[in-house]
Amino acid sequence: MGIKADVKVDILFGEAGAEEAARREAVTVVIDALRASATITTALAVGAQKVVPVGTPEEARAYLGRPGHFVAGERRGMKLPGFHFGNSPTELVRHGHLLRGGVLVLTTTNGTRVVRAARAGNTVILAGTTLNAGAVARAALEMARREGRDIVLVAAGEDEAHAEEDFAGARCIAGHLERLQNTPVACEPCPADLASLFAETPSAQELFELGYRDDVFFCARRDVYEVVPWLKNGGFVAYGTHQAAPIPRRRAE
Repeated sequence: MGIKADVKVDILFGEAGAEEAARREAVTVVIDALRASATITTALAVGAQKVVPVGTPEEARAYLGRPGHFVAGERRGMKLPGFHFGNSPTELVRHGHLLRGGVLVLTTTNGTRVVRAARAGNTVILAGTTLNAGAVARAALEMARREGRDIVLVAAGEDEAHAEEDFAGARCIAGHLERLQNTPVACEPCPADLASLFAETPSAQELFELGYRDDVFFCARRDVYEVVPWLKNGGFVAYGTHQAAPIPRRRAE
């Protein structure tokens, strides 16, 4: 397949958006800014070999006691009983020495659910947020051009409701794509003051009440990491450190 010069970029929302991205076989960036995308990215940045997203707490618990595996997750923001970690990037930074070379198994209320919806098709799936916006934009564009695909940025939302922090993350990535292609993307620019925007969202207010204030402001930072989580063989690995072989497209029926 020849190199695709101009790549179409769309922002879609929730499971419905992920399913549409799967139907289009797009390079799909799942954005759950508070906090799954940040947790996945941070886990790889501190040295985890892989992050395995699973749908339910029961699936995650099956990995407890497996050598080299750590289990993380939340429901309604709270760390699940018996798990090593919650869905907290700052917790992973504090305990990063434990994760080096290991596998993190993660289940969350929204982010892993949307990843599962995107996996229904022959998609290329990345995890992105404001923390790695520039890096994920470059990787998505490289993949899309090489394989002749569109790029779909999926703002995960909360229980299928719009989440402004996820939309902001999508707009930050879209802004990088606009500059890389020198082609306008049909959305508003990334907000200048991400910390204030994140702090005012319902998700952040819930996290403040649960004692995760540091997570909110950690997740609101911009272009901190060069790590791009790429879903390969059931787990997110760092793109660029693994062979990125082209994925065959299905023939139209």
